[in-house]
Amino acid sequence: MKNKIALASAFLAAASFSTAEIVINDFLSFEGFVDSSYTHTDLNKFVDLSENENSFGVDQVEISWLFDFDTVTAQIDLQYEGDSNDDGELVEQAFVTYHLDNGGAITAGRYASMIGFEAFEPTGLYQYSTAYDVQGLDLSVLPEYAQGVKYTHESDATFFGISIQDEAYDLGANRLGGNEGDSSHAVEVAGAFDMGNGLAFFLGGVYEDGEDANSTAINAYTTFETGAWIFAAEVNYGDLENGGPFASALADLADDLGLDDASADNEEVLQFLLMANFAYSDQASVTGRFTYSDNQVDGEADGFTGELEMKIAKYTAAHNYAFTDNLLLVTELSYVDGEIKVEGEGSDRFDGLQAAVELLFTF
Repeated sequence: MKNKIALASAFLAAASFSTAEIVINDFLSFEGFVDSSYTHTDLNKFVDLSENENSFGVDQVEISWLFDFDTVTAQIDLQYEGDSNDDGELVEQAFVTYHLDNGGAITAGRYASMIGFEAFEPTGLYQYSTAYDVQGLDLSVLPEYAQGVKYTHESDATFFGISIQDEAYDLGANRLGGNEGDSSHAVEVAGAFDMGNGLAFFLGGVYEDGEDANSTAINAYTTFETGAWIFAAEVNYGDLENGGPFASALADLADDLGLDDASADNEEVLQFLLMANFAYSDQASVTGRFTYSDNQVDGEADGFTGELEMKIAKYTAAHNYAFTDNLLLVTELSYVDGEIKVEGEGSDRFDGLQAAVELLFTF
């Protein structure tokens, strides 16, 4: 349960926004959302990863089938997302859960990672963009979805989970490079503790034992909720032996950076996040967020072999306004300041603005 302890109701309190469940009968119900946006990007001295600096369209449509048979529940999430695959259709999650009497549960299927402060869906975010995304380039070292079996245990103050998976980084749909060979297995572990005074702590990690290389990521965050305020701080560390988000993006970045035949494999990542959200009314809230990502890879370019590094600082301000319980307007402005450095060959700086207006309808 991502952000289970501290954030189960935090977003609802901040923006009076919720998903509504359409109940068919005692065993079946539906919920979902439609997410559309207008974005404008103006970054200097940086590769244009989007087709146009201005874009408008439906980003994502998702419908969740929810099954409830007392001790056994199941969920299937069907998603349309233009960049997810060639057809834009994706079964995002499909899992069955057996609930034990002591607060434990056993889940099998395809499900979301337990680690990371930010939610994977726009319905759980405090702003439009995710923390480590820059103009469509997602530098996050954290995994997203995998297939496997997991055990979780929850109480009023604690959460623990362990997942045995086929892999940590999906080579098909996930943005990370991951291991080139088939992954033999991956293990994800997460734990959280609620102090009872609005303060909660989380620690989690994932290890992937691949055919050719291993990958490790560690995530820790803390949240504090007091009155209309929500604060969060997060740190991520990753060591991906066969390349991560920056390594996999180098081929696209090479031409604009003046690097010929750029490639990379091993990647080390350090990231952190600071966020504050204030609900100034029953319908509206404002969010300030600062994020930083340092991605270092061992690579090659122009016949040079050595270290290539990308450092990015992102400053985000966002406003949420809920017209109703099911219709939310999000406006965001982000300033990005970054540098790409080639060891012994100098560096190239870039900066600029990203703006977005998002309309989110839930049902």
